[in-house]
Amino acid sequence: LIAESKMSGGEAGRLGNIMTNPEGEFVGLPAPATAPGPATPVMTPHGGQRRPNLLQRPCMYLACFVKSLPVLFITGIVLWSYYAYVVALLFYAMVENPAEQIFCGIVYHYFFIMFFWSYGMTIFTPPGRVPDSWHLTGHASAALSAAKSEEEWKETLASVGNKMGCTTKQRSVQGAIRYCEKCSCIKPDRAHHCSVCEKCILKMDHHCPWVNNCVGFGNYKFFMLFLCYALLYCIFIAATSARYFVRFWSDSLSIGAAKYHIIFVFLVSILFTISIFSLFWYHVYLVTQNRSTLEQFRAPVFEDQATDKDGWSLGALNNFKEVFGLNPLLWPFPVSTSVGDGISFPHRRAKQFTNYHSIVNSDNRAVETPTRTLVNPIISGAGTVSASQTIHSHQSSVQQSGNISALSGTVSPLSATEVVLDTNGHTKTVSVHHPTTTTAVAANSTTHTAPPSEIIIQ
Repeated sequence: LIAESKMSGGEAGRLGNIMTNPEGEFVGLPAPATAPGPATPVMTPHGGQRRPNLLQRPCMYLACFVKSLPVLFITGIVLWSYYAYVVALLFYAMVENPAEQIFCGIVYHYFFIMFFWSYGMTIFTPPGRVPDSWHLTGHASAALSAAKSEEEWKETLASVGNKMGCTTKQRSVQGAIRYCEKCSCIKPDRAHHCSVCEKCILKMDHHCPWVNNCVGFGNYKFFMLFLCYALLYCIFIAATSARYFVRFWSDSLSIGAAKYHIIFVFLVSILFTISIFSLFWYHVYLVTQNRSTLEQFRAPVFEDQATDKDGWSLGALNNFKEVFGLNPLLWPFPVSTSVGDGISFPHRRAKQFTNYHSIVNSDNRAVETPTRTLVNPIISGAGTVSASQTIHSHQSSVQQSGNISALSGTVSPLSATEVVLDTNGHTKTVSVHHPTTTTAVAANSTTHTAPPSEIIIQ
């Protein structure tokens, strides 16, 4: 849509372009420059921005501190739980059972180390940003801003994408290549813009305030391990401290003020177990379906304008390997083993159709060959013979029948031809012999002898 207003003297002056971006939001594009000249470089979040001045820096630091509060809270809770479990429970409550002390101490420290390892990797690992080669130059952005209609905007963006070598299979709801106005870049498949991080994230799942980071292609495995070890950590603390929690109310076990730490660590571990349990299994489901949280709520649209929520799914096992890697020995450890580059992904819609009957839609329903009617002319050197036939095509057989009548002259059996449908639903011209008709349709076709008034092809 273009907003225009009439100026004095009947001339139309364009105020600017108002059109929907690929995500369906209304954005205002600046009007193109009236005078030719070098295009202004586009400032992108990944580099080239001005540094904040002295007045902006305090606000920036304060915002960073506020965003870090959930991380500091989780870290403080875990460090306190370490004191409550190791000092209060292991050293005081379990002092009468050395075997239990050793076993619980070893298992607890394993979960503690793996939890903090995966948590730290989730926080400090970049989720993945769009490469510089996917960002539009100043000239390309100016050409895109100069579009006078939505169709021209789509065509310009497609042309720019082809020149840049940006190949994508996912499209916007308007059928255009997905484009980020804020980052001035073409979005790779499954990438989305994060309003908190202020940049586009590869295979973005969501922005998690508890890790103060986006969860995307680069750290999704670490996030899954973080949830897994957090759940195991809380379950283990609750299970091993439950007996002593009950003893505090049933007998005269007294260990001083340490018992209050055990009581609270038991209650806190139960609360965190309940909250983490549903979140962990929800993401396990997403991994097996090869979907992100955003794709779970809105299915991706592909280049054939089909919406398919399972478009990226390759089977439960392959979906799991895409996130955790091909080596099962490295699955439990927070090391980078994910398959791919985060830009292009295999998808189940990339199927090559060799013939009509090999097409399978995304809803797994086979396409049946429709019934067709065809009037086949039979042409010879001495005259023309017409025949009206109905051809029924079903699965791999085609049957043709009809009466042949001479309009003029005689028919030469050696030069007569007709148009038929083969087993793949394609038309082809074959020779018709008299009185014996031999027709080769495909490699698995058979030859039949029939009267001149009836032709059967199987």
